[in-house]
Amino acid sequence: MDINTFIEKTAGSWFSQRTTYNINKEAVDNSKANLNINLLEKNSDQAKAICQENGLDIEDITIIASDWDNSPDWGKPKQVGHSTMIINHNTDDLKAGKIWRLLGNKKLLEGHFSIAEDNSITFTLDKDNQYVEEKIWFANDNLRLRNTVIKHKDQVIETSFYSEIKKIKVEEK
Repeated sequence: MDINTFIEKTAGSWFSQRTTYNINKEAVDNSKANLNINLLEKNSDQAKAICQENGLDIEDITIIASDWDNSPDWGKPKQVGHSTMIINHNTDDLKAGKIWRLLGNKKLLEGHFSIAEDNSITFTLDKDNQYVEEKIWFANDNLRLRNTVIKHKDQVIETSFYSEIKKIKVEEK
């Protein structure tokens, strides 16, 4: 698998189940979410604005916009959110490259991705003693698995596991 295949397989609507372990608080949290992952068209106003604001060449990148609608455990408030990831890969190597997470304050957090021989992709972000690693792999085209590890000063503070089922549109006859 290369980054283009990963992006193609990732786009769409997913049902996600997550378990998170907060090591410091010795707490476990479970939730379910509807996750929509869309590729921004290079000629869209949003893509052009992101590139202009951050000095990126629109021809060298792919922008992935994700929205989620979370259904947490009993007694916890419902959450909705949005995330934007920008992927820049070298055309000579489709298995590694740079990524940026666009944060709510419009700042970019830079990181890297790499695709392993087992076709899993790992995203890493590292800033100010905070390190995030997310590994994603496909059990099949409609089942995506991922785990995330968050470290602060080289100490694991949180880990999560997700199983995600792609929603298939059934065409009416």
